[in-house]
Amino acid sequence: MNCIMDCCMATPCCASSAPGGMASPVMAKMMQPMMRYMMDGLMKVTDHDNDASYEEVAKFMVPSSVNKPFLDAPGTFDMNMEPRTSETAMAMMGMKVMRMTRVEMLKQDPPHNKGISWEKFAEHRGYALPGYVPKHPKEGEVAPDGQILSIDGGEPSTLLTEARKMAAQAGSSKVIICFDAITCPFFRAYAAEDLYKVANGVPQLHVYLREAEPCDVFDAGGMHCVTPLKMKRFIPWHKTEADRAQAAKDTRTFLEGFEGKGKVNMWMDTMDDALEAAYEARPWRWYVLEAESGKVITCTNLAPFNMVGKIAKIKKACA
Repeated sequence: MNCIMDCCMATPCCASSAPGGMASPVMAKMMQPMMRYMMDGLMKVTDHDNDASYEEVAKFMVPSSVNKPFLDAPGTFDMNMEPRTSETAMAMMGMKVMRMTRVEMLKQDPPHNKGISWEKFAEHRGYALPGYVPKHPKEGEVAPDGQILSIDGGEPSTLLTEARKMAAQAGSSKVIICFDAITCPFFRAYAAEDLYKVANGVPQLHVYLREAEPCDVFDAGGMHCVTPLKMKRFIPWHKTEADRAQAAKDTRTFLEGFEGKGKVNMWMDTMDDALEAAYEARPWRWYVLEAESGKVITCTNLAPFNMVGKIAKIKKACA
């Protein structure tokens, strides 16, 4: 079944001519309702429908921390686990809807070629470790400022400078800071578009971060290089500003697919990942701010868990 899907994606009507983003945006769009339903179920980690807390995410991702058995399932980790190079998250009618094979990681030198491990989880998703105390700006606190870089060779600026500029131009008292990550399969499957649709016209400043799921060192979802959420250009770990700028441009192309050509204001974090650390934004995160004061109105918690709660939170803040 996966071979059939690969062939379908290669046909001219499905393949993309855009420089970045999905390998087959037509196929991805056709499958979006099903993917939303299945992926929402996969990453709903609580009995309630609100956004999940750091603690609730940690309990799901590291079940042994609450004395639950580790079943070696997608999205879960254990200190004694064997590294995973492939897995299947979902199947339907005998078809592997999400075949997760980390083909680019397998090509690398150790330890990357061993796949996803506890050490990889701790390095790339440290905010989800049991006992981690969140340090990100909370509701009512002034959001931290910091340098952002142009992805098109322009002069650098600061996050709040550009945020206030966008709000003033739109005549809005609010602004959304969107820390993006196209390599997260949930982000590109539906989350980015669904959040955009409930933003109620509040201007959005996009900032690209350290790569969420680079194909060569942490292809966490395993869907970077395989169908149906395969990317047109595989994105490795950023080693230079040029690497990050290219990933940000790919993401801008993707976002313009539903936001409109020329309507995505995209910048990027510096290579020391200062803003990512200040906002605890990885893999991706949205903050709604009061434009004038810079105070946080709300923010989504760790992604991609409990998407229904995240969408409700942004919709309420932007009403």
